[in-house]
Amino acid sequence: MAGKKRRTSTITKSSDLTKAGVSTKKARADPTTVPELLANVLSFATHSALASCAVVCKPWSEVALDYLWRDLDSVFPLLELVMDIHLLDDLGFSGDLGLERFSNMLSGADWSRFQIYAGRVKHLSYENGEPYRNDWTPSLDPNGIALLCLRSPSGLVLLPRLKTLEWSTDESVAPIFPFLSPQLESLEVELTGTSYLANDFFSTLAGRIPNLKSFTLKTPIPSRDIEGSLQKVISSWKNLEALKLPPYYLRPSILEAAASLPNLIHLDQDYTCYPPKDVTATLQELPQDAFLKLETFAFNANPAPAKRLLRRYSDLFTRLTEILLNAMGGINNAEVLEFTRHLGSTCPRLIQVSFDLSVEPGLQKGSITPLSIGVIESLFPCRDLEMLEIGHPFPLTLDEDDVERMAAAWPKLTTFYACHDPDLSLPIPGDMGNSLSILQAFARHHPMVRDLGLFFAKDKMVTFSGDLYPEFEFHCLETISVGTSAVPGGRLQDAGFLIASLCKPEPTIDSDTCVWYVGAECPEWEEYKHQWEEAVKHMEFAMRIKSAGRERMSGIVNLRS
Repeated sequence: MAGKKRRTSTITKSSDLTKAGVSTKKARADPTTVPELLANVLSFATHSALASCAVVCKPWSEVALDYLWRDLDSVFPLLELVMDIHLLDDLGFSGDLGLERFSNMLSGADWSRFQIYAGRVKHLSYENGEPYRNDWTPSLDPNGIALLCLRSPSGLVLLPRLKTLEWSTDESVAPIFPFLSPQLESLEVELTGTSYLANDFFSTLAGRIPNLKSFTLKTPIPSRDIEGSLQKVISSWKNLEALKLPPYYLRPSILEAAASLPNLIHLDQDYTCYPPKDVTATLQELPQDAFLKLETFAFNANPAPAKRLLRRYSDLFTRLTEILLNAMGGINNAEVLEFTRHLGSTCPRLIQVSFDLSVEPGLQKGSITPLSIGVIESLFPCRDLEMLEIGHPFPLTLDEDDVERMAAAWPKLTTFYACHDPDLSLPIPGDMGNSLSILQAFARHHPMVRDLGLFFAKDKMVTFSGDLYPEFEFHCLETISVGTSAVPGGRLQDAGFLIASLCKPEPTIDSDTCVWYVGAECPEWEEYKHQWEEAVKHMEFAMRIKSAGRERMSGIVNLRS
């Protein structure tokens, strides 16, 4: 076309490269020399494969070592670079001579090598008393760690790029401090020692990790014993976004500290350790104009006070996407229903809801009755609900109509635990609870659910029809939690085959109680667990039959096509 300049090709032919004396092999980039591509490939490698890659060449070595040292589940591989950890373990018994010998060893250590590997560590986990090698359990002597810091060119910061730290101990917390990088973003500590050691830890922690975004505390120590030091250090973390504390830890001063954090999004509870009940830490009121970004809220309160909180602080609760109510006290079912009705109407954005309505030992249980299905129905307005967990001393019994209505209300539901570990010291009739056939209703109406927790009535017989390929199946069920249930009717093979028939991937059957359970020990539990172990064997056998049958049917279809 007139007036337009013809575009010339910029593609170079291989023949042109050959004429110019350039090898076509060299012209093509080797993808294994591109750091980004190599890092992506090695991110899927096992530890043994990474160790092999680390000796191939320098570019591969750098990337492989980054992955090998990025996540450490023990501090001792790192410490072995500069010391004999047997000497560290013996320091408490060897006196001044042992300290001198240990100090001399650190003076001659290859600290440049240590710094090369220490700079790669992004995540570190340490559990005091955890076996390290050949069931040997070394310890971190505080004096040895102090000498380590004196000799290290890095001083008090051994891991300059550490982002995540998990630390568990029942002894002195002093050895943790050299591992607290200024870049640390997530800290999880389990303190099972004395309140004196915990107070000392929190007092020393202030100002050391200014960039912290997530803090989790696991401890059985009563909150009142460490309230002052914990409150001060929480107040200092202005970048904190997630705070997870044990139950009964939101005493007024700690609540005020949490409320002072401008970026707090998640205020949660951890159930690893259970401190004593503390009435002062049951939530009665909240600071005004606080928690402006809060999305997750876990607190201790009985249903009636919790309902008053919903009404008084509706602006806060309306924004929530996750709520956990821990009501360890006298449970009135009418008050529970009133609370859930108000919650469903006030908080339509909820994605995760958890109710711990268990009754702690020693409280009067004679007036407790099973929850009504109305508790479930009252949450139907929460259309985006993905997870619902309810713990209660009595089972919750569902029928297919309940399951169908749940599916209509909650199309995104993936996790459902409904009173699956009731207190068997209560008068629970053998026919109270769900039939195993309720799983068929869940497979039909909730095929995408991943985790189910249900209590099955031991007197409701189950019979397997013989069909391993029913019309409706679970597509991605991972866990069925049966809690304190027995195998219904003791029919182990029928139970195993029925579960197998309803599942595409093989699920895990969990017969342990959840972290909320505070009921009495049941003498029949061991027998119930043994029943489920046998039922699992039948399920695994049926899954192999089912898989082989599917492969055979697939082969026949391919031949016909």
